[in-house]
Amino acid sequence: MITGIAHLAVVTSDIDRAVKFYTDVLGFREALRLDTDHSGTIVFVSLNGTQLELFGGGRPREPGEGEGKVGYPHVALAVDDVDAECDRLRSLGVEFDMPPTDAEAGIRLAFFRDPDGNRIEIIKFAK
Repeated sequence: MITGIAHLAVVTSDIDRAVKFYTDVLGFREALRLDTDHSGTIVFVSLNGTQLELFGGGRPREPGEGEGKVGYPHVALAVDDVDAECDRLRSLGVEFDMPPTDAEAGIRLAFFRDPDGNRIEIIKFAK
């Protein structure tokens, strides 16, 4: 029986840069670092029970590459206040490709990218 999602994997072209972004900018903490023979350095970062597995050695994404293709198009992070979090992230140099926007059912969301171009959503559901 499946009981939940253990983690999501993110491929990065620079593992140290990715760890710095996910910890210093997004507030994750480094939970485990593995130096493997098969995949190089792998770092698990954690935030309130959510884990991402960061793999180094990827090829940088070309602008627009991967949009609309089969796969996992983004990671969504829950926030208390989309606008306040956007302001905080902008102060750290994050650029948004979709500013805070109201969507159906009282949802507010915004999108930005990590240093490798992986799309990240911040979202607040209506109460």
